[in-house]
Amino acid sequence: MADDPKWMEHAAKRMKEKHTVGSFGKATAKNIARGRKEGGKEAKKANFAAMAKKVAAKHKRHGKSGSK
Repeated sequence: MADDPKWMEHAAKRMKEKHTVGSFGKATAKNIARGRKEGGKEAKKANFAAMAKKVAAKHKRHGKSGSK
């Protein structure tokens, strides 16, 4: 992840290919905590949702648009 600056784009592409976009549901703090506690695939989805929220917040602070 840290080595690849486009990790988010690669992950989004893979999720579209696997038809798993949105399978985690709404990325609230409560849902993220629940997913991490469950473990397995839900924990992976929860960690990705948490990272996506951090990236979105960072872009919002710096005035960057997510769309091209």
